[in-house]
Amino acid sequence: MRSPQYSSSMRWSLFAWMAVLWLLAGCGDTTKVDDPQLKQIQEMVDAQLPPGTPSALVTQFVNARGYPIEPSGRTDRMVVVIRHIDTERLKPVTARVTFHFDSNDKLLKTEIVRIFNQNPIPPATQPEPQPQPEPITPPPQ
Repeated sequence: MRSPQYSSSMRWSLFAWMAVLWLLAGCGDTTKVDDPQLKQIQEMVDAQLPPGTPSALVTQFVNARGYPIEPSGRTDRMVVVIRHIDTERLKPVTARVTFHFDSNDKLLKTEIVRIFNQNPIPPATQPEPQPQPEPITPPPQ
């Protein structure tokens, strides 16, 4: 019995489809974060701003929370700095979140990258030292 012969164009199209499927399978993981402190930010953003959210609602979400917007130089993305307190470790974490929009101004995906805390939490205020009165010296005798 002879093994079936496949034409080179059939092999090529099979290879191309497998490559496309492999790339699509990997795209879903590119926006997830591995850093445990960033996961809380990722969960908040994913819950409040799913793909397909209009850019106006993303802007409203950002402005309502007072997150600063950084210039991105492009109309199809918005870069926001989100400062969050990690509730498990009670430590601040700051992330640069990039929102990517399609040609219809709908949210495509988000990218989250940890950045150093730019404005650290001020230490607890301590009273300023009061000037000490000069010691009284006894008069010379």
